[in-house]
Amino acid sequence: MRNLIRLFRYARPYRGPVALAIFSTVVVSALGAASAGALQPIFGLVFHMGSAPRLSLPGPLQDLGPQLLSRLPESLASNALTLLSLGVLVLLLGAILRGIFSYLEEYLVSYVAEAVKRDLRDDLYANLHALSVGYFTRTPTGEVMSRLTFDVDLCGRSLLWLFASLLKEPFSAVGLLVVLFLINWPLALIALPSIPLAVYPIVKFGKKMRSRGTAIQERRAELNILLQQTVSGIRIVKAFAMEAYERFRFAQKNAGLFRACMRIAKVDALSSPVIEILAFGGVLLMVWLGGYLVVRGLILPEELLTFLLTLALFFQPVRKIGKMNNSIQHGMAGVRRIFELMDTQPEVQEIPGAIVLPPMRERVAFRHVSFSYDGHQEVLRDVAVSARMGQIVAIVGPSGTGKSTLVNLIPRFYDPTAGVVEIDGVDIRRVTLKSLREQIGMVTQEIILFDDTIFNNVVYGRRDVSPERVVRALSIANALEFIEKLPHGLETRIGESGVLLSGGQRQRIAIARAVVKDPPILILDEATSSLDAESEELVQAALDRVMEHRTTFVIAHRLSTVRRADKVLVLYEGQVVEQGTHAELLACGGTYARLYRAQMIEVGREA
Repeated sequence: MRNLIRLFRYARPYRGPVALAIFSTVVVSALGAASAGALQPIFGLVFHMGSAPRLSLPGPLQDLGPQLLSRLPESLASNALTLLSLGVLVLLLGAILRGIFSYLEEYLVSYVAEAVKRDLRDDLYANLHALSVGYFTRTPTGEVMSRLTFDVDLCGRSLLWLFASLLKEPFSAVGLLVVLFLINWPLALIALPSIPLAVYPIVKFGKKMRSRGTAIQERRAELNILLQQTVSGIRIVKAFAMEAYERFRFAQKNAGLFRACMRIAKVDALSSPVIEILAFGGVLLMVWLGGYLVVRGLILPEELLTFLLTLALFFQPVRKIGKMNNSIQHGMAGVRRIFELMDTQPEVQEIPGAIVLPPMRERVAFRHVSFSYDGHQEVLRDVAVSARMGQIVAIVGPSGTGKSTLVNLIPRFYDPTAGVVEIDGVDIRRVTLKSLREQIGMVTQEIILFDDTIFNNVVYGRRDVSPERVVRALSIANALEFIEKLPHGLETRIGESGVLLSGGQRQRIAIARAVVKDPPILILDEATSSLDAESEELVQAALDRVMEHRTTFVIAHRLSTVRRADKVLVLYEGQVVEQGTHAELLACGGTYARLYRAQMIEVGREA
């Protein structure tokens, strides 16, 4: 219920369209009920065509019939066929009015539902960007995409169904129920017990629909995850000739989704016949009882016929409510998943009253920093190092020793479990995330580029960057030469993740993006590890120019690239076991020296 209330709150900004839609619904329901009641005088005219015309109105309105006839011209009041034609014309006009207001109601409800979906997507997307990196490390991309697409669409449909089941159909049912009592209240009282019988399956089947709806959304998310992974890794799939294996995996997940859909279809398909049988049973009871009353002369034939038709019309909205309730319960699974994501809190948050970090002038310092991803096993232990303004600090060590984790603490992708990271003596947890991250540039092994032009990838949303500045950044990154050879230059689109460029070209675009940002702190996380020798030479030359006058943290897989570092940190099992210059560490003959010699031997073998 709480999630349902929250969903309705999203419709609050659209009170105007909602109010107009409700008004249209009331008009449609009233016209529908009036049309049903108007059938009695029409049937009366048909059944008594050979005698003097009379208007047979429902129940308490029957005394109005003669009064209405007396107000009509004699030529019209005495002609039953003319009165019948007039009645049919009035019903036709009522149907046209119903159509106009029904269109207005459906359009407005669709408008509100789509607006709510838009707002939900905006809020979800904003919340996603507020979440910490740890969330995306734990959550598959396909799961996130599923919630932003399938679940939001399901929420929109649920809102449409909710409006219909809570307003449109109940108004119609109430209006028709009033007409039933106007036609013949004793018969209406006898028919009342059939209503709870028709409502019971709605409640019963609704509970099953909710749990099975959750299963469907989870199966859809699993399928989306697999699809996203397969498409993004299509080169590996083809390189290993694993197409058949991936088809098999997809077929399994798809079959799981099919089974989940059929389980919910079974419940959905069963609800309508059950309600139909109960409703039809109620109508048949009224046929028998009403027929008995007509034979006894207690009610008029047109009264019974109008009552039966109105009763049949009454069960239509009841049946629709049952059908829609099933869909709503299915949709509530999507609503739950959306608000579950909306309620996810970032692990890294700004403190109240966070200050703006001034431009860095002195140093970045790790004060006895420890870190654990799971709260148990420490990835970093008591790291105490610093880097002065303009220094190049290289971080080396075996794989899995916490090198990337260490540099990821600087932009607060994660917070230390113990100790403090400081910039110019200020604990970075005390500053705003925006002011902190504006002072940090990153170039990683995993190059993140977008399906856009080279120019837009370099400026990446910064509107204050001139084309001249972009050209200068590309020149520093050794990228200008190959860009000038492209048919559209800076306006060349590079495809998803820069797939239309080589690895070295993509890396140089990423370096140019860091240059345009012009940050005082630069993080290079194995920025040349996946490149061939020629590309690495070009990229390394670009990096050498970029690192000038910046505090740079370099994670390098090739130890030969860290020779010019002012300081080398050697990490082993999460601890800094050695630090110094390249020459000092070689002279010590410790861990760094062993790693360096082993790598040089390997290089010699490859040569």
